This record gives sequence, structure tokens and C-alpha cells, in this order.
Amino acid sequence: MPLPPRPAWLALGLLLAACQKEPIRLGGAFNLSGRHYDLGVSGRNGATLAVEELNAAGGVGGRRLELIVRDDEQDPVAARRAVQDLVGQGVVAIVGHMTSAMTEATLAQANQARVLMVSPTTSAAKYQGLDDWLVLLNLSTRASTGAIAERMARVERVRRLVAVQDLSNEVFTQAWVDGVREELGRRGGEVVVVPFTSGEARPLGEVAAQALAERPDGILVLANSLDSASLCQQVRKRDARLPLFGSDWGFTQDVVAHGGGAVEGAIFTQKVNVEDQAPRFRRFRDTYAARFSRPPDFAAALGYEAVQLLAEGLRRDATREGLRREVLAVGAFEGLQGTVKLDRFGDAERHQFVMTIRGGRIVPAE
Repeated sequence: MPLPPRPAWLALGLLLAACQKEPIRLGGAFNLSGRHYDLGVSGRNGATLAVEELNAAGGVGGRRLELIVRDDEQDPVAARRAVQDLVGQGVVAIVGHMTSAMTEATLAQANQARVLMVSPTTSAAKYQGLDDWLVLLNLSTRASTGAIAERMARVERVRRLVAVQDLSNEVFTQAWVDGVREELGRRGGEVVVVPFTSGEARPLGEVAAQALAERPDGILVLANSLDSASLCQQVRKRDARLPLFGSDWGFTQDVVAHGGGAVEGAIFTQKVNVEDQAPRFRRFRDTYAARFSRPPDFAAALGYEAVQLLAEGLRRDATREGLRREVLAVGAFEGLQGTVKLDRFGDAERHQFVMTIRGGRIVPAE
């Protein structure tokens, strides 16, 4: 018995379904839990906003983007599991990780799987100049430590610096210690290290007291935003005037929220001026704040740029192998605050800002 003819509406629906293209899957590996959460949440939000805007404009090559997010938990085992899962999901690239320690945990895995990782914020110098499957949108720690050490010596007159170093992200914090020690030493200064590990039982008040016992001219806090805020508070309870310094990692919007008056006047490096009033960045800032009910920080901006860069490559080739080739061939692209240049290894050259906190806002240092 012959089948009855299909209704016209059903035939049209089947035709549309057949013509609909599969989405392009991007992975996202972000630290979304624990004391290191803030960079991960910001990076995820920035990437999410970029995907939503691209999809609203018709996607890439007529295909929608799908962002599959996994929490790397700032734990090497969880990070490797996240990357394995994303590779199994068929993603063409991964946005992440947000810390150098998690990049260290998974880079060999990404190289073996031949899947491109675009890290918004990894900056440890050991990853620069490598022919691998990693693109870095952040500047090397060498650029950051050079800028902060110059400020310490020239403006703050620091000769004896204590670096309070979190060992839970040691590949990053040790690069900072080494860089500042070299640059400050060149200017006649010295660096003493007081180590601790985030989340362990030792009270941060003891860490601050140990740092001050070294009789420094300034303290450099190399920790996540929660610990940076707490350490600054503990230092300020004991010394109201000692200059405080920090890194991009710890001095995000969350350090302002949690540190209060204790972080006022701290000096640190950033790759984004969140107070920028140029139309492009102002539009991003307003859209981000409306979408996520919080202001963006540098990690959000670089997470957004990571997806924009991948979209540029995907317009030329949406395969894993082809995407890496095309991203590296981009050479330069327009970021949220000017041109970002990529060398042949995928290492970024971009502007460096020295920032401070004034009146509860992150602003350029004078």
C-alpha cells in the first residue's frame, strides 16, 4: 500500500531542516569555581557575549557558533578532563585557559589532539616563541614586570620589595618574581619572597605579618583577587602607608569589591583600560554590564577578543587544522582598544597599562 503524500507544511519543514547547517562548536575551558573563579567567570562571560553578537549577525559563514563551557576548577586533573571532554565534543578550538598553571597542565594534550587553544590571559614567558597549538592574547610577563618595576623604582622609590607569592599558580607567579627581581635589581633594588598557597589553612594575617617583618619599601601581591583583597587588608591593618603593587591576575573588579579602602592606591598592570570612553569599548562595556549585571574587567575583554579572533579564522577555514593556520596568518586584528598584533607563533603584542584604584574605580596611574 503506497504511503500517503506528505502535507506541504511537513515537506517544507523537512527541506528547511535539511538546509540548516550544523553549528560550529567552540570549547571554553575556564576556572569557574573556588578562590580563582573571577578570571574564569569574566573570560566565559566575554566569550559568551561575542558568540551571542556573532550569532545575532548571522553567525560565521552562515553557521551559528555554539560555545561549550567546562570548568577546569583550577586543578590540573580537572583541566585535563575538561579538555578531553571538549575534544570529544568535536570543538574546532578552545577558548582558555585563564591561568598559566592550567595552560601548563593541558598544552601537551592540546598539541597531541591538534586543537587550537586561544588563551585570553595566560602570560608566563615560558610559552612565548613556541611552535605549538596555543595563541596568547595577553602580553608576556616580561612586559608587565618591566613596566611595574620601572614604576616601583622611578616613582615609588622602592629599593627593598617583598613579593607575596601564591604557589597555587606558580608558573605565573614565579615568572613575575623572576621578572621583577631582574628589572628591579637592574635599578639597584632587591626582592624578598614570602610564599603561601591559596586555600591552605595558614591565616593570611600571618603572611602579611611575615612580609612586613622583612621591613620592605613596598609589597607586591601575586595572588587571585580574593586573596589579594584579603592580603591588602591585612597589610593595611599594620601599615597604612606602605606602597602596594599587584598583577593583572589579582587586580580585577573583584579586588575592588572585596578589598574596599585597603586596595585604594595600589599599582598594577592591566591590558585594558576599563574607563576608556572610546565608542567601541564603551559599547562593549555597556552591553556587557547589561547582560551580566557586573562591569567588565580585562579578562572579560580578552575573552571577547578571543572569540572575535577565532571568528576571523573560521571565516576562512572551519576545520581544526585550517583554523590554526588561518588564525596565525591573521597577523593583526582590531581589538576593543586598538590593534592587536600576532607574531608567527601566535603571541600578542598590545598596549600595556599601569593602573591604580581611585575612589573605588580602576583608572590609569598618573
